[in-house]
Amino acid sequence: MKIFYLNSFSPSLILVLITLLVSCGTSTSSRYSKNDEQKKNENTSNEDKSVNTSTLKEDFDITPYKTEIVIPEKKTYNGKNDKNIWFDYGTPQTETKLKSLVGTEEGFRVLVLTTDNLEEANQIKADVYFSKNADEVYVDFEPPFYKVKVGDFDSQKSADELKFKLNQLGYKEAKVIKDKINIFK
Repeated sequence: MKIFYLNSFSPSLILVLITLLVSCGTSTSSRYSKNDEQKKNENTSNEDKSVNTSTLKEDFDITPYKTEIVIPEKKTYNGKNDKNIWFDYGTPQTETKLKSLVGTEEGFRVLVLTTDNLEEANQIKADVYFSKNADEVYVDFEPPFYKVKVGDFDSQKSADELKFKLNQLGYKEAKVIKDKINIFK
């Protein structure tokens, strides 16, 4: 077994080890920093590469690439009852103001909205009344909700047609329900 002591090392080997330890411990800031002369040379070369914008001449014509944008006008309700919106769907609405209520029976209605807010229910009732021109729009209170219902239909097919129309008008949650309907004379 060989035992090495510090005395057994050669002086040159000790000198090499000390040099390695000292040289590895130096800072890297001097290794990666640039001289002042190099920085000045880079700055002057960058200034030469930049272009003076005051001497540029603008010669690109954009007019062939311009596009005319036409925005269609949004249709607003003008107060007229437009009965020709739905072509070949159902029968024309008859005026119930001239008719009198005879009684009630089982039938179908279209449930448009269920809410707990009376103001919202009345607003939807008015919207449906004016957009569909339906006189049979009802707001029923079934605690704790207000339900907006449209129509008095004895057949489910005619109620489904109204549901389709209301879906097209934006009332996506409309559905056909069984309910007591009013009979007019």
